[in-house]
Amino acid sequence: MASISLRQQLSVMRQSFFDEGLLDHEQVSYLETLENEDDPDFIENVFTLFLRVSTRYIDSIEKALETSPIDYPVMERMMYRLKSSSASIGASKINGETNTLRKLFHDGDMESGKASLQKLKAEHATFKEKLAVYVGMLKQAKLSEY
Repeated sequence: MASISLRQQLSVMRQSFFDEGLLDHEQVSYLETLENEDDPDFIENVFTLFLRVSTRYIDSIEKALETSPIDYPVMERMMYRLKSSSASIGASKINGETNTLRKLFHDGDMESGKASLQKLKAEHATFKEKLAVYVGMLKQAKLSEY
């Protein structure tokens, strides 16, 4: 059995993100053009930052929902930040689910909104797990080049 190179594995994984609708090809391709010799770890850093801040945004949304009365300004701010950051890296499914969540809460449908938040959390957990593996492989591939 022939083993495939790390670069080939990265390529296959990257394509699977597009095929599954996890990432937007156009946005990721644009981000990749920003990586250069002055900032060779740009993509890794952007993805790593997203993983860190998006987790905080989701936690803040959940906590705001649990307050009495519900802290709508915090919830709105965190949903907006999550929407913006997911769009900026091309996290399509997370962005779409965040838009759904925002609409449900704006419409006052709290029960559906809470269910949507659970779906968003599950989607985010899957995305985070896959993206963390990808970022680790990117780092490994760059180290093996030196």
